[in-house]
Amino acid sequence: MDVAPRETRFGDETEITGKVTSDGEPVAGQEVRLEGRRYPFEGDLRMLDTAVTEADGTYRFEREFERNWEVRVRADEVAAKRRRAYVFPHFKLKFKARNARVVDIIARYRVPHGVDLERPTLFYVGRAGRSTAPRAASAETERTRSGRFVARATVRIPSAWNGRFRYGGCFRYTPGSGMGDPRASCPKRFKF
Repeated sequence: MDVAPRETRFGDETEITGKVTSDGEPVAGQEVRLEGRRYPFEGDLRMLDTAVTEADGTYRFEREFERNWEVRVRADEVAAKRRRAYVFPHFKLKFKARNARVVDIIARYRVPHGVDLERPTLFYVGRAGRSTAPRAASAETERTRSGRFVARATVRIPSAWNGRFRYGGCFRYTPGSGMGDPRASCPKRFKF
């Protein structure tokens, strides 16, 4: 069983695919069950969906998870190893020029109702054409309404860049949110 991508954004689909075989041969027409449990991964797994394998033994499920999930596929009494699908907040990143040398970088987040984002957003700014950028600012991530958050930072652009730059952002896992990989961290330099 494979989960792809292992990391998605809120609102995007995750595919769970695999193949049922017996003695190395594909099993066609086999019913398979997708089972899972949502963060905080407590209690029994519940059935989410069913499918039937194709002639080559393959199966496929598409799910839109609202938070992190642990899933597995079962064919009769045989179950695949459990895997986690990590769901990150959906975000949009943009900038607004204050003048030729100063910009506001804005990150907007969308999450399920009831989720709180408490970590600051880190912003990275580098010269256009470079493959990495250093951290340029950190800003509090503030709730604007249920399921919506925003972070803003003002950054000065060096005059030698002639107004040409690249930018990125990073948001670390908020404990208890169930959104994103708790082991992930933000880099010292952002890679484009």
